[in-house]
Amino acid sequence: MNTYMFTQRLVRLIGLTFCFKMSTAAGAPTVNTCYWTSGTGPLTFTPDVGAVYVPRDAPLGSIIGTVKNLFTPSAEGGAIGCSNDGLSGTVLSFNAIASAPIFMGPLPPMPGTLLHTNIPGVGIRIELQRPLVKEASEDNSFTALNGPYVPMDAEHRGAMGSANFAMSNLRHQLTLIKIGTLAPGVHTLNGAQLFSGHFSGIGKAFTYGVTGTVVQAQCSLSGSPVSADPVQLGNWDSKHFTKAGDVTDAVDFHINLIACEADPTDMNIATANIRLEGAKGSTVFDAAKGIFTLASSATAKGVGIQMLSADGLTPIALGVEVPVIAIQPGNTVLDFKARMYQTHPADEVESGSVEGALNFTLTYK
Repeated sequence: MNTYMFTQRLVRLIGLTFCFKMSTAAGAPTVNTCYWTSGTGPLTFTPDVGAVYVPRDAPLGSIIGTVKNLFTPSAEGGAIGCSNDGLSGTVLSFNAIASAPIFMGPLPPMPGTLLHTNIPGVGIRIELQRPLVKEASEDNSFTALNGPYVPMDAEHRGAMGSANFAMSNLRHQLTLIKIGTLAPGVHTLNGAQLFSGHFSGIGKAFTYGVTGTVVQAQCSLSGSPVSADPVQLGNWDSKHFTKAGDVTDAVDFHINLIACEADPTDMNIATANIRLEGAKGSTVFDAAKGIFTLASSATAKGVGIQMLSADGLTPIALGVEVPVIAIQPGNTVLDFKARMYQTHPADEVESGSVEGALNFTLTYK
């Protein structure tokens, strides 16, 4: 009786030893599946986009920033391999499954699918690259079925040859896009999971998030933003005006923008735009030439006022947004000129006070 029990235990011990010897060590190739060649997962990929700037009034669909050809290592340093001998009919799969909500709102036509980030108003498009998406005739990369943008599905059929699939870094490109109203100030991309990658034989193999900051580019106005209000156009004899189109010397003035938030590297440029509209009885006389009529309080006749850019030659069109200058961190100055402009024949010009008024609206795009 004792001998039988000892023999039974010995057989069990031998069986356990046999199983131990047949287990697959990490890094050993496995046929027709995906596996860990080093470490275990899931891996974590978290690229940092740094600081990107979006103009305050940029339209929906505007690109905030693009980071191209990223080759991001995982935080854990692991690696994934896949093999397919092409003989067994095995189909290997890769799936990039969105974790963040997919943006469903209307935008101008653009490629790919957008995911919401943790920042309201900021979406992200993620384009996966080789070996998750085949380029040219590579036999060890997956073929995207609906890619290359996340979410996507890909598969591998047939032989990989001697160069089996191998991935330790994530090749991809990301684009941040404005999808809604963005609040003023600095916003932090917190690295929250946006999608996860799944392989045959492994399951969930990696997660993906993004860190960085998004800053709304804009400026403020001081209590008295215009350098001279009113702008002094000078005293001119009525004899100076001999025919329609005669002008006086242009006078400089400027608008001061303060506390500007702008990209110090000029990678993401925000331009200050101005829209000028008549006020206090002044109306548009010739919008394209930047000419407006005198205010109700003026007594002169036959002349108006013309708005010019800093070069003293180019008119500032009225009633539309006109780009002026890229804003700079800190303070930015918008330079203009103004002059009298004869609007009527000489016999209709009368001496008197020349007064005009415009309201201005600033946008940043």
